[in-house]
Amino acid sequence: MKTILISRHSLTFGFIVLLGIFTTGCVNLGQPQGLGPTGLFYASYSLGLSERNLPKLPLKKGKACIKRYGFLFTSGNASIGTAANAGGIVDIYRIEKEATNYLSLYSSLCTVVWGI
Repeated sequence: MKTILISRHSLTFGFIVLLGIFTTGCVNLGQPQGLGPTGLFYASYSLGLSERNLPKLPLKKGKACIKRYGFLFTSGNASIGTAANAGGIVDIYRIEKEATNYLSLYSSLCTVVWGI
């Protein structure tokens, strides 16, 4: 039976590499977009980005999201155009961003548009 020994120098080198990855921004434990505050266990918030005088008509809502699963997979399209198309909106009156994070294992960033 062959025994593999790990030297103290190898462990020190590995620790320095991991420390470097975490401190240079290569690993993000929060929202994938870096928008707003981040909670390690849970975060959920909405930010208004743009608004003009609202019409007296009822507004439609369109939403488009980017979702991240763990540190391995991110997908989606959170553009304003995609959100407007999802809600059938031609004239945009308000734009918001919504973000959610659960234990950094699942997070999402959504663009929400309101208009007619």
